Amino acid sequence: MSVEFRPDHRAPIRPRSSPETIKALARRLTDRDRRLMRLIWRHRVFTTDQLAALGWNSYNTAKQRLALLYQLRALDRLRPWQPRGGSPWHYVLDQPGAEILAAEQGQSLREFGYRRERALANVTNTRLTHTIGINQVFTDLYAHAREESHDAHLRWWTEEECADLWGDIVRPDGAGTWTVGDASVPFFLEYDNGTERLRRLSAKLDAYHELATSADVRGIVLFVLPTRRREAHVRRALGASTPVPVATALRGEHPAQRVWTRLDDHQLRPRALAGLVEEGAHQPPLFDWRQSGG
Repeated sequence: MSVEFRPDHRAPIRPRSSPETIKALARRLTDRDRRLMRLIWRHRVFTTDQLAALGWNSYNTAKQRLALLYQLRALDRLRPWQPRGGSPWHYVLDQPGAEILAAEQGQSLREFGYRRERALANVTNTRLTHTIGINQVFTDLYAHAREESHDAHLRWWTEEECADLWGDIVRPDGAGTWTVGDASVPFFLEYDNGTERLRRLSAKLDAYHELATSADVRGIVLFVLPTRRREAHVRRALGASTPVPVATALRGEHPAQRVWTRLDDHQLRPRALAGLVEEGAHQPPLFDWRQSGG
């Protein structure tokens, strides 16, 4: 089953990529454009609002630039149909943009791994809501870290990158290290749509414990949950004594703020992400934010 589109919202037929198209695009790209193109490729799909938060301080400026990048063939876009209200544009990488990124890495388009139909499938498949939800957590943290006054840094690995690393043991929806000042919190993200059985969530914690003991890869497991009722059910099912540290928060709350509650905290104190690891606890970072990557 795929996401539905109105007839006028189907993927437009775009002309084939050509050397002239690529040259014209390359001449117009800024460093920010290229950075956002790489982010889109890594994270598959972003909405207009998300891209605006990732790269601009003005929403109108972002909207105009994204429209131009679509016209220049750096990006492609679709607008999924919703029965009530409008849907934002969902942006993916277009072929000329992919050819430029591939050339920067000394790769052919095939080696780079790009196919337009596969890129557009990220907008039309049934996992779209889940993917956009995961990317919203990333967007909120990335945008927060963009402001120098916050002294925050994010190192993030995507769902696909996590699967390549640890897929034989566990497959988080994302992972990384959030650093504010001298405090670093390694984390695994579990973005919950309320459909998984509670027994399955408990089994995931056993898998994270196996990852910690067999590979010495440790982090707090963050459950982002759709409703307060689902959060209560999850917390009751998992219990306070878990094989790895766990915290929960609700979808739509800003992940950098005091919205997280650890399962082992009987006082249910809301904490910021940077405050989830107890002072003095041994939590080697999954990734150093100084390393390359988003």
